[in-house]
Amino acid sequence: MLPRLGGCSDAVALCSLGVAVAATTPFLGIDPQHAAALAMAGTTWLGYRVLEKVSFSKAAFDSNVAISSSAKTPDLAGGAGMLIGYKVEDGRPVYVPDEDLMRHLFILGQSGVGKTVLGANLIFQQIARGGGLTFIDGKMTDEELQKIWQMCAWCGRERDLFIINPGRPEMSNTYNPLLYGDPDEIADRPISTIPQNDSNPGTDYYRKAAHQGIVTLVSAMKKAGLAYNFIDFAVMLMNSKALEELERKLMEVAPNSDEARAFSLFVDQFRYSAKPGADATIDMKRLKEVFGGIGQRMYLLGTGKFGEVLNSYTPDLNLFEAIMNNKIIYVQLPTMGKNEAAMNFAKMFISDFRTSISWLQDLPEENKLQIPHFFFMDEAGGYVSMNMTRPFEQARSARVILCPAAQTMANFKAISEEFAEMVIGNTWTKLIFKVGTQASAEEMAEVAGMHIVNVRQVAEARNKGTSSQLLRLDPAASESEGLSETVTYKEQEENRVSADQLKALGKGECVMLYGGDQVHHLKIPMLKFDSQEAKKYGKPRVHRFRKRAVKGADFFKNAEKYLSRKMS
Repeated sequence: MLPRLGGCSDAVALCSLGVAVAATTPFLGIDPQHAAALAMAGTTWLGYRVLEKVSFSKAAFDSNVAISSSAKTPDLAGGAGMLIGYKVEDGRPVYVPDEDLMRHLFILGQSGVGKTVLGANLIFQQIARGGGLTFIDGKMTDEELQKIWQMCAWCGRERDLFIINPGRPEMSNTYNPLLYGDPDEIADRPISTIPQNDSNPGTDYYRKAAHQGIVTLVSAMKKAGLAYNFIDFAVMLMNSKALEELERKLMEVAPNSDEARAFSLFVDQFRYSAKPGADATIDMKRLKEVFGGIGQRMYLLGTGKFGEVLNSYTPDLNLFEAIMNNKIIYVQLPTMGKNEAAMNFAKMFISDFRTSISWLQDLPEENKLQIPHFFFMDEAGGYVSMNMTRPFEQARSARVILCPAAQTMANFKAISEEFAEMVIGNTWTKLIFKVGTQASAEEMAEVAGMHIVNVRQVAEARNKGTSSQLLRLDPAASESEGLSETVTYKEQEENRVSADQLKALGKGECVMLYGGDQVHHLKIPMLKFDSQEAKKYGKPRVHRFRKRAVKGADFFKNAEKYLSRKMS
């Protein structure tokens, strides 16, 4: 249960956060460093008030696995960070500072062992300290949405929440991943949905051709002053009359522009004359051979429920602006009913996020995020792709924390062996819950590394003897017995954590590998709202945003003009 706030100290902490949030506007003229200090002070006190309610009995730290944690722990050094869990040995809290969080986290474990609980803890801490976050939910449960909503409501940040769910338009903000960026950046997003096959030169040719075509179309529509969406692209890639209309509009606005010349050259490569002297027409069969796969993907994303969310010319969510303003973005993937479309959408979202990272990098130091943006990717193996490798290498300079979670290493190896190795190599903090496969357990045990231990060896020797004199008639004799023991110590290498230990971890229990030289055996606390709190906050609500109207391409709206058979 979360604590009820009251008293002078709590009021001062809340005021500090309020002033820090207000200071993000340029009108008050408050130094960003002073604002960050206020936010840090308020967050620290409120975090303490939350965590002081968490009481553990000794039984809470019982474990069937004996893993020796490192004596050394991560050092906050007076800076901000996040609580990961509590040491099994003595109950001490273990925090990771922001500087190391920006070197990224990796969470591994089978279903139902605590990955989502840890993710919820990190998300709550980020919301409580006024930071921004993006959470891609690969399971799409109403329970997770309710938790996010309650966290936002408890912190007074309901209006900072964006919900993106292409499967439920009534519970989703609008979002158009094709609208913002330069033509090259925008083209990368639909291209990311095409599987890469480096061993097939034909696939590479079509990827490059499709990329060039999309760049040309985006450039033309931007120059013509037209907003556009998925269904506009789908219509243009399936209908020659729509392409010809765009060409006419472009020639009216900017006939001598580079964009107009590039568009004409692009279209001309598909034009042909049925017979000498006849007007040239666009060969749609050839066009579809090059763009058919992309056109089909855009059609699926531009129609039905997906289209209701993604086809806006004035979407609620501008991803870069949301990140800059510390917004909370919750993305639900409808994987059960529309798995292919959901995965393609997720890949484009990540590609858009990648663009935002590059823009964040280019900002002057004084304009960069004071609190790092937290990007949590649950069940990431289903939708990340190779285009995510660069963010892992560069997101730190953009002050972004990347945190993918998966059930097995095979989820990432299915993308490529190189990708799996990149994730391991570019995550400073690894949190390993109970794993269900021997292969993943052995790999993580190897990542944990070896250490030198002194092994006590005891050698015991016994001797016994009997002697008697020769030529004696009586049986007199003498016996002797001896015992000796030798103790030696031998140094030998052992796994810091064995594969069997990782497979034997209990629920809510994990091994934290930190920085390559620390191992911590942790229990993860569960934050829970009681029924009264949950009732007070009610059901999640979507906040809509009014945007200035723009001129759209409207190719789908005017589709009747392009059809050979008129609609009745």
